[in-house]
Amino acid sequence: MMVLLSLTAVTYAAFPVQTEGTNQTTIVTQEDSSSNANTPFARGVDWGLAVICWLVGYLGIHRFMLGDKKNGILMLLTLGGCGIWALIDLINILSGKMSRF
Repeated sequence: MMVLLSLTAVTYAAFPVQTEGTNQTTIVTQEDSSSNANTPFARGVDWGLAVICWLVGYLGIHRFMLGDKKNGILMLLTLGGCGIWALIDLINILSGKMSRF
């Protein structure tokens, strides 16, 4: 299951981002001197935070990473609102509404 999720995430992230209302596509690449190949990623999506939320979202670790201690403790005590709160946070992270940047 994790392999399938990883493959779909990488495949989804590899497609160009198309802005609404225009026919132009924008590909944002990460500049890294240690890597020869540039890997495209979607602008505004914090992939590290998304992975943490996917793996241990029910513990609220991603909320602590955002600096939100109060909600992090509440998520820890309620196990992510029985998973519902963690799922909502994952959707918000993947849509770019929650980020560490």
